[in-house]
Amino acid sequence: MANLLPPLPTGIAPGSYWWNDWYEKLRNIVNEIGTSVSWSIITGTPTTLAGYGITDAQVTSEKNNPNGYAGLNASSRITKGVDTTDDVIIDSTAKGLVLKSPNAHYWRASISNAGVVTWTDLGTTKP
Repeated sequence: MANLLPPLPTGIAPGSYWWNDWYEKLRNIVNEIGTSVSWSIITGTPTTLAGYGITDAQVTSEKNNPNGYAGLNASSRITKGVDTTDDVIIDSTAKGLVLKSPNAHYWRASISNAGVVTWTDLGTTKP
């Protein structure tokens, strides 16, 4: 019962024993709420994004569909093609455009400071 909050002291000057005791009990209760309330007892929460008022979310049914979004595979790579009218820029000298040849070898393009493009055979395992 030590943590029960008594009524607010009225007619007593702030800073007195009763005010300080009331404030400490209130502070303790607030601090305990943050660490002792289990999420399992909170009920009536929405189960959908719309239930939370989010109306512009991307829905799963639009994944990999026209005008939807491209999903990612286990390697965090998109599984759909890329069609763009913009530049594709690779800022890494260790990574670059990789193409697969008919004999199932992967080849990475790299460019020198003189603008010479060279191809490196990466083997048959997808990088």
